Amino acid sequence: MSNAALIERMDAWLAAHRADYRATLQPGVSDAALDAFEARFSLKLPEGLRALYRWRNGQPNSCFDSLQGNRMFSALEDIADTKEMLDGMIGTDFEDPATWRRGWVPFLSNGGGSYLCVDTDAEADGQGGRQPGQLVAFWKGDEDRPVEHASFDAWLAELVASMEAGTIEFD
Repeated sequence: MSNAALIERMDAWLAAHRADYRATLQPGVSDAALDAFEARFSLKLPEGLRALYRWRNGQPNSCFDSLQGNRMFSALEDIADTKEMLDGMIGTDFEDPATWRRGWVPFLSNGGGSYLCVDTDAEADGQGGRQPGQLVAFWKGDEDRPVEHASFDAWLAELVASMEAGTIEFD
C-alpha cells in the first residue's frame, strides 16, 4: 500500500479517535522546505518521511501527547535543531561513531533526549549490519542503538495497522 494511502488512513483514524491530538498537529511543509532540510544536512530523506511531513509538520512544543508509545511527532524545525546539536557532538561527546551518525534524522522524540531516527546513509556490511532507511532507536542513556523497523514504510504500515486494530499504545 502506498504511503499516501497509509497517511490518509492514519488521518481518518486520528480524526475519529484522537481529534484533539490531530487538531494540534501543524500544517504540512512544502517540498521546498524539505529540499532545504536535505541540502542543509547533505542527505536524502525517504519519500515516505517526506510524504508524512507534507501532510503535517509534527506537533508544537506545547503539546506533550505522544503519537506512538512515549514518542512525540517532531516538527521539522525541531528535527533540524536536534540534528545540528547531535551532529556537533561527533568527535567530542560522541567519540564512537556508532553513538551518533550524521545520517540519522530524529523524527520522533520522547522529550527527554531519546529519539527514533531514520538512517539515511547506513552501509550494508554483509554481516547483518545496518541498511539504509532503517529506523534506529537513540536512547541517550544506552550505548546500544537497536534497529526497531526495517524501513520508514514498514514503521508507517505497522503504526496504521496498530491504530486500526486498537492495539496502539500511548505512554
